[in-house]
Amino acid sequence: MIVTAGAQTLNLPTRATNALTGSLFTNLVAYASRDDRENWIYAQVMSGNVPGWLRTLKPINTSIVGHTGTYHVTPDYLAIGSDQDYFLTPCTPILGQRLATLLGCSMPTRHMENLIWTNAPVKLEPITITASPEMITMPVFAWHNNMVRSQRNGFTNAYPLGTLVSGDKKDVIISIEITNRPPPPRVVIYGWHRASLGGVVWQPLTASHEETYADYSHGIRLVQSAMTVDGVANNVSNVLKSAALNGLLSDEGVVPLPYYSVASYAPKVLIHPRSQSVFAGQSITLQTLAVGDPPLTYRWVSNGIVLPATTNASFAAVNLASANAGNYSVIVSNASGSVTSRVATVRVRSNSFPLLFRDDFETNSASQWDLFWAASNGTPDYTAHWAYDYGEIPYFFNGLVSPIPPAPNSPEDSTRALRLTVNNNDATGATAAVNLYPKLATFSGNFVLKFDLWVNYPGNAGGINSTGSTQHALFGLNHLGTNANWAPASAVASDGFWFAVAGEGGDSADYRAYKGNLAGTQTDLTATALPAANNTAAFYQNLFPAGRFESAGAPGKRWVEVELRQTNNIVLWIMDGTVLSSRTNDAAFTSGKIMVGFMDVFASIANPARDAFVLFDNVRVENLSPPPIQFASVARLVDGKISLSLTSAPNDTFWIDASTNLNAWQVLDIVTTTNAVVSVVDSNAPGFATRYYRARR
Repeated sequence: MIVTAGAQTLNLPTRATNALTGSLFTNLVAYASRDDRENWIYAQVMSGNVPGWLRTLKPINTSIVGHTGTYHVTPDYLAIGSDQDYFLTPCTPILGQRLATLLGCSMPTRHMENLIWTNAPVKLEPITITASPEMITMPVFAWHNNMVRSQRNGFTNAYPLGTLVSGDKKDVIISIEITNRPPPPRVVIYGWHRASLGGVVWQPLTASHEETYADYSHGIRLVQSAMTVDGVANNVSNVLKSAALNGLLSDEGVVPLPYYSVASYAPKVLIHPRSQSVFAGQSITLQTLAVGDPPLTYRWVSNGIVLPATTNASFAAVNLASANAGNYSVIVSNASGSVTSRVATVRVRSNSFPLLFRDDFETNSASQWDLFWAASNGTPDYTAHWAYDYGEIPYFFNGLVSPIPPAPNSPEDSTRALRLTVNNNDATGATAAVNLYPKLATFSGNFVLKFDLWVNYPGNAGGINSTGSTQHALFGLNHLGTNANWAPASAVASDGFWFAVAGEGGDSADYRAYKGNLAGTQTDLTATALPAANNTAAFYQNLFPAGRFESAGAPGKRWVEVELRQTNNIVLWIMDGTVLSSRTNDAAFTSGKIMVGFMDVFASIANPARDAFVLFDNVRVENLSPPPIQFASVARLVDGKISLSLTSAPNDTFWIDASTNLNAWQVLDIVTTTNAVVSVVDSNAPGFATRYYRARR
């Protein structure tokens, strides 16, 4: 079939303003498996995350006796990221062909690549790296990319980005060797012309590697399938299969199969919908990122029921009520199969209490906290990163990589938190801990400490394929704020009530509870204050089920919401709305400071250490016994609207409802008080002779 030449640009969406840069992308997939990495490359390219300068194709003219032709190629090899921060990404011919087909492109032949090098104004000298097993890994890919980009930057004054470049990578090419070689299928590579030797290639045509192979030196050059021959529209495939025309593009004769054969591509979810907590009346958007052969179809599910008319990769739920709370997932399907995402939990809060303290760690608040550390060898071994952007950090869930999503109580674009590590700053393994207390905030009476918690750990479920991974997040209340509170029993003074949880269930005591002792040696309450100590207990298996959590019965690698609630002398530990512990207050510790922290009660160092950390976000304390909300005044204005004035405790958030019959109520406004009187105007009041109002938390 003859096709028209069409526009000489890559047919891709506009790059999103929040798309990953090349550097962030290499960080994300630095330690991903080959297949996982290629899923992410596919997702980035097809979503439009490629530099603008790569999109405008360059013409290459070719001729044989009696015929001329023109084809168009990308100015450089396939790249991910922005114009300024991009990554020339090696990939297998399987992915290269998949992308080429979707974009209406081919890959070049040996003859085409020779012509590209001849026509390229920018001829780079190949940069080699000593052969090793690491040459197929992303860290080496990124290393080579940085060297090539530095080399390319030396030409930008005379030849800006978007100028045709050659010599920086070997090409994955189309060749008769795709079908001539016996199984297994091979990748055919060629190129790396040497400018210093007048264009002699470093890499002759070879098919020595299987089609699943890609190393740092490989590049994917896209060639638009549509081309012209003798001034008439044609395409690359037709020309390569033509006995009369193949010489325009091939020096191997007719290429009967001018592409790599690829299997069907069943859907895979790369980013799962995230859990969120909101007030009644607010709206949320749940979204996913999936890959697979198009077209992909989406069906959103709420509490086991498929939601009608929810067929996109995102789903907006507006004006949420308590009935909308629950578990949400999405089923992604194509002709090759379907996959269901992990569950996101949506919580709808129907009440609110005045804030006594809050830190969302959007800025560096280190000066507002006191830090205490402890270690069995007396050497400080911890880190505390403030306003840490965890959205740029990958985590592995059942071996697949994803960026850490925003916390449940954070907006969609907010990914900063307090990040803590222990026992991984040096080569000496020693039990260690770090505690943090807000400097100018003490609490008494009825109050609740709330925060979002992410406990990361190395390895797969249970910490398998790692060592030294078991570490515990710490949190407590009624502390003096002058001691290091952690698990090892000792004669060192301790105080308050505190709790601990491990992320992956690798300890005999994954869940712990303690009471301090100013005379030394804290009291271990685990056996009496908790339903069980180990993640294998049915209680924890039900709370943190397999599939939703990598390690069943343990809350790691997923945001969970935590509360420590003190009400009428009872202390509760609550996770994701479920009470884990109920303990009567001790007379010695009924008021004081809150605490967050991290501890390692084992001397072994986590490996890989980069994956052992905890995140605290949206830490706040709420007053559970606030003064009553009072209407200071209610007046009808000349235009019929009604003005209301209210007072309450500072930072008190509440709903103002309106009704005409005391039965059906509508939310008029949600307000947060300050030290001043709050005023609200009911614009719906005109036309009603009688109007009723109430304020509720």
